[in-house]
Amino acid sequence: MLVVGAGPAGLHAAFYAGLRGLSVRLIDAQPEIGGQLSALYPDKLVYDLPGSPSARAADIVAALRSQLAPFGPDYRLNELAQTLTRTALSQTDPNQSGEGWTVTTDRASYPARAVIVAAGLGALLPREVRLGGEHPDVRTVLAEPSAFGGRTVLIVGGVPQAVRAALDLTAAGARVTLTHRRALFRGSPAQLAQLEALRQADRLTVYAPAELERLDNAGAWLCIGNDLRHITADSVYVANGHLPDLSALQSWPLGWQGEYIPADTAQMTRLPGVFAAGDVSLSGGDFKLLSVGLAQAALAANFAAHHIDPALKARPGHSSDRRLPQPGE
Repeated sequence: MLVVGAGPAGLHAAFYAGLRGLSVRLIDAQPEIGGQLSALYPDKLVYDLPGSPSARAADIVAALRSQLAPFGPDYRLNELAQTLTRTALSQTDPNQSGEGWTVTTDRASYPARAVIVAAGLGALLPREVRLGGEHPDVRTVLAEPSAFGGRTVLIVGGVPQAVRAALDLTAAGARVTLTHRRALFRGSPAQLAQLEALRQADRLTVYAPAELERLDNAGAWLCIGNDLRHITADSVYVANGHLPDLSALQSWPLGWQGEYIPADTAQMTRLPGVFAAGDVSLSGGDFKLLSVGLAQAALAANFAAHHIDPALKARPGHSSDRRLPQPGE
């Protein structure tokens, strides 16, 4: 089974696919799982998660990851889903018959017997960056931190991704300068405490509040109070937040109604074997709630399992009657 979107709905759908004995692959445009919870507000408290008086968004993502881990999901991150095509299963596996689907991303193509679209508000793509001056290496997406060992990196932004990048790059051996136009940075209490400890140990430099005036070939000029200071940097990472983008998926023939995909009571779309769950599903209407998305994900995954193998009943039975795979099995 293939799940487009690794936010809460996608992760929960993948869990149920694993629970039904299916292998599952998840595609997401972000470099990390969690969707909006990770990219937009990992440090915020969520109060309407069933059974939890309050939980940090990042902790919810960590729990969903842990719940799914026993089934060995195949995460394909930093990949933007682009096309959906009908595919004869025998083209990808001579032991299979019938038809399935192939989702092509900006990197590869993935066949599947069923697809669940759990794309939320859309691929969370970095906001466009407009900066004065030029620098040879300006990024809005950060590669593997280990690639920056021994380099000087300027990070611009106060969002959680900026704080995580500063910590990860410093741990990887980069010399990091973190700056933001306000004195406030967003992150978990533990991350902010670690950031301050690194600053006090002179392992990381922080300028906030400060304004980025312009770039040049060697780094950037920051306005700090009444002073203009040059910061040397091999790379500049601008963490300017994200904007959702559904444009690639809206070319898929799913009968889109604005930003929503119509689906029946089984969460199946107009295409057999293609299901929808979460904020992108019309069945939830304007109820963009975590509890609604998780319920839709459970329905979509279980009906998708039945679609893949009619011998599997759509109703999954009680999870308490099952024994989950253990580490190393």
